[in-house]
Amino acid sequence: MTSGLDSLNFLRRPLPSTSSVLSGIGVGSSASSILYGASTEEKIIIDLGTHSLRAGFSGDHTPIHSSVLNTKFALTGSITRALGHSSQSTAESEEELEARLVEHLRDVYRRDLLVDARTKKVALVESALVPVALRLAVVRVLLGNLRVPQVSFYPGSVAALMTCGSVHAGLVVDCGHRMVTVTPVYEARALSPYATSTPLAGSALFENLRGLLRKYARFTPASSLVDMDCREGVLTDTVVSHVMTKLLVASPVAPPDKLRGTLGVVDGDVSALSNELVAFYESNSTCASATMRLTIDSERYGRGLLLIPSWIRERAAEPLFCGDPGADLQSIPDIIVQCIGRVPLDTRRALVANVLVIGGVAELPGFRHRLLHDVVDRLRGSRWAALTADAALAGDESGFAPSARAWIGTSLAVAAKIGTVEVSRDEFDGCTLPDWTAIAQ
Repeated sequence: MTSGLDSLNFLRRPLPSTSSVLSGIGVGSSASSILYGASTEEKIIIDLGTHSLRAGFSGDHTPIHSSVLNTKFALTGSITRALGHSSQSTAESEEELEARLVEHLRDVYRRDLLVDARTKKVALVESALVPVALRLAVVRVLLGNLRVPQVSFYPGSVAALMTCGSVHAGLVVDCGHRMVTVTPVYEARALSPYATSTPLAGSALFENLRGLLRKYARFTPASSLVDMDCREGVLTDTVVSHVMTKLLVASPVAPPDKLRGTLGVVDGDVSALSNELVAFYESNSTCASATMRLTIDSERYGRGLLLIPSWIRERAAEPLFCGDPGADLQSIPDIIVQCIGRVPLDTRRALVANVLVIGGVAELPGFRHRLLHDVVDRLRGSRWAALTADAALAGDESGFAPSARAWIGTSLAVAAKIGTVEVSRDEFDGCTLPDWTAIAQ
């Protein structure tokens, strides 16, 4: 076991541009040297979302462990029940949530981190709108079951902006699985009262893609060689997830306003998709071929060939940019403009100049540039049209993956000894936790 730990320590390396990042956030050269030696106290960084979990050591440039929770661990349903959205009582759901968290986190410590949980403090990455029930469940598991010495909380929006170097203000757009949140950060402070959100996120993209494939894609079983529609037993969650993560791109061309209508993001219902809009998608497709062929294994018909119209690859994410007026769901560009209108007047120009898009959905090719284009287009038609010249994306030069930016920023903050709200094992009573208001006290 000792040799394994020594090899892990040998493989850890400082971030490529750590000195410039630390100087940009106002940390002196003495703190910068901490990252290159063993004088800093190492912590475990945990970024727990509704769809994924990332864990690793402070000072590292990438997490050691990364897993998808809703397929391997079925955690998404437990979080929903813990918030009271099912027939089960809240108490029973919280117990189930904590039991699954204990099992999964112990497995992470044993298989990937290779350390005793009682020997390392934990830094927890938090999103802007994390539910109180989930915060309590995670802290109870860490301090009560795993017996970690201390848990500290780092806002994911501020930590993500640290990865951009000397950027003190910006709009952090977190495109998660269940929710997209826009959090303004000014002078390294998250302005949470001005944050906006929309449920048009990764899960809505998943359901919309499934609906489009069911209606427009064709399936040819290897046994019969006869085309059929994608009926039940063909499109499994694994197939749809593979298409979403490996084949989708975001089209740079927005559809005309008169053709948008309802794009069908509620439970994947695409029946309202007009023939005129589909014709527009087909005529403006930039793919080399009209059809994409993918070999899949279906549950009912075995192996076969899935024929996907190429316009689906480019337009499956369209509801995220256009919204769903029929269901009163705002698009991501709309909530960004709404957030700009909420913040104080003297901060708007600095915030618009650094729009940082993070999260798993942001890794879709072309997504961030299409998002900026739509934001500028909406700003032109608003009373804040003067801000269109300042709108720009942040973080393109760093090369960090959008889905891991919050984790990497927290790793930087811990290594640089930037303090935040902390709860020790002896102080935690099992019921109450400090929130963002405790920072101002």
